[in-house]
Amino acid sequence: MIKVCFLVSSLCNEGPVNVMYNIIQYMDFDRFDVSIITLIPEKANSRLDDFRRLPVSIHLLFPDRMPSPVAMFREAYRCLKSVAPDMVHAHCPRSLYILYLLRKKFLTVYTVHIYPGRQQRVLYGEFKGRLVVFLNNFAARHLSLAIGCAESVGELYLQHEGWSIPCIPNGCSLPLWPRDADERLRLRRKLGLRDDVRYFIFIGRFSAEKKPAFLVEAFRRFPREDVGIVMLGDGPLLEGLRPYASDRILMPGFQSNVYDYLIAADFYISASEVEGLANTLLESMTVGLPMLLSDIPSHREVLRRIPQTVAFIYDNTDRDDLYRRAEQLLALDYRKASDAIRQTFSDFYTARRMSLDYQKTYVELYSQHHKH
Repeated sequence: MIKVCFLVSSLCNEGPVNVMYNIIQYMDFDRFDVSIITLIPEKANSRLDDFRRLPVSIHLLFPDRMPSPVAMFREAYRCLKSVAPDMVHAHCPRSLYILYLLRKKFLTVYTVHIYPGRQQRVLYGEFKGRLVVFLNNFAARHLSLAIGCAESVGELYLQHEGWSIPCIPNGCSLPLWPRDADERLRLRRKLGLRDDVRYFIFIGRFSAEKKPAFLVEAFRRFPREDVGIVMLGDGPLLEGLRPYASDRILMPGFQSNVYDYLIAADFYISASEVEGLANTLLESMTVGLPMLLSDIPSHREVLRRIPQTVAFIYDNTDRDDLYRRAEQLLALDYRKASDAIRQTFSDFYTARRMSLDYQKTYVELYSQHHKH
């Protein structure tokens, strides 16, 4: 049995943790002994209860206080020595840096959830962001194995760093929606969507790199009254944008029932300047939502896999281009596009497929190590 320990800051309901959950929930527990170590207190949106329902051991190192970096490293090392895993799999910068310091003690795996760059500079400021990018790349390069969450992440590393890494595209565990017109109508009315408006849906953090302000301004001035947008999420820009909410621009904030909103919506939209492989995009594919997407590598990667036109790429600095592409999207054969999206999801982006690929990788890494 191979002992795999997942190391992560906390079990908050965010992209990297959801990827980690999807890896674990489909693991062969007759073949793998799985443990999790967290480094900081849980947030309000913690998925701790979800993880506790899985056959894994969970170690919360600092459930009640934020530790210093030294205390965090010391406790993580102590716990790892006690757990004695064959390999440690990290999913965030904190855990990445700890793994770098312990790279000679354990087999070390890191999932690169986004190519470091613009997002880090937005979160930390220009100088500190560039330092974080350098440290992330330096640390990841010295581990046993770094894995990109999308083929486009691997392409960016090869292009900018000259470094080739294997890639396992993210997967989603939501089921394919069985298309129930009555359920959709009921949810639209429950969630406050107008019957005479076709709604795009944005799901993500209200922060600069996601460009929610651009979307709000674009839909405020949209040249058609029968088109609107639902914007789910939280973040530093939300309160400043809320005064522009209306029955055509809904901003309900963070919501736990995202799937209901996806079923109720008509189209998916992203204005992001950077993504790894967004879970929200994959979630929208389970419902079969045609897409309006910003011109970034991960969006183009998904569209390359779909054998017909189901989406349009647009310039996320140009409202007029958004309007032109939206008109083209509105004119598509909706049912045909939706069927192609759902089939592509089933073929390439299920959580089970992702987990099986990770399990195969764990076995290969373990076998290679024990050959030497």
